[in-house]
Amino acid sequence: MNLEEKKKGLEWYDNPTLITNLIIGLIALIIILSQSFAINNNLSTTSMLRNILNHNSTYLIVLVYFVFLKTKFGKKYFDFLNLFLILLYFITFITSILTVFQSFGLSTLLSLALHALLFVYLFHTFLRGTRFWKEFSLEKSPFNELTNDWYFYAIVIVSISVLAVQLISVASFDGTVLAVFDWIYALLFARYIYLYFVFLEKKKKNTHHSGNFDKYKEKAAQLTQNIKEKVQDVYENFDMDEKINDVKEKISVVVSGDSEVEQKVEKKKSYKQSSKKINKEKALKKGEK
Repeated sequence: MNLEEKKKGLEWYDNPTLITNLIIGLIALIIILSQSFAINNNLSTTSMLRNILNHNSTYLIVLVYFVFLKTKFGKKYFDFLNLFLILLYFITFITSILTVFQSFGLSTLLSLALHALLFVYLFHTFLRGTRFWKEFSLEKSPFNELTNDWYFYAIVIVSISVLAVQLISVASFDGTVLAVFDWIYALLFARYIYLYFVFLEKKKKNTHHSGNFDKYKEKAAQLTQNIKEKVQDVYENFDMDEKINDVKEKISVVVSGDSEVEQKVEKKKSYKQSSKKINKEKALKKGEK
């Protein structure tokens, strides 16, 4: 089963590509609707610009982030884009704290809780597998003790609470529509983080990994070097065996040559002995005469 078939077999909420596309489409829809509502309400250009900066600035930046993920540049510099996204939600979190001091209420408190959860969830998910995780020992953080499911469902519950309070407090149709779309975005964005966390867990499965892959890369490099050395030793031993066989052949040739020389010497000795006998016999015959 190839990757495309596996993706088709997934439920829509477990498909990261589909979730990403839904987020891009939803953000575009929220920006268009908010500006349309502003025009219908006869707001001035300054008010519409302020509306963009206040409500849509985060959406615009997140939209750019997800669009970049569709490009080669975004895939190559994925970790850097994640740092930028974490910084964005940190600023949003700080803004929520200031909003609580300016306008204390249930709605602002729930909004602060939602932004705090999103920031911590982002921070402890997207920094895994990076050098920051190792250098700052983030695996020892108490927030790291919370599970992926806990973060996701906590965001779901808090976002539903935020939606309920906004629906009660907002009287206009425009505010109701935007509140519902904001809630859907929070769920989809939390699901995106959830799926990336699952991806990291599968990546380090059965390795008892603590958050970075440096030591495993070193082990792999060392193992590769050991294999190369062993292959080189085998090759050298093979050459040595060939040399030994060559020496054996030469020795056998020399030995066989020596045996031939001995045979020739024996033949000469036997020839001399036989010639001596013949000469003695001839001498005896002459003496008898």
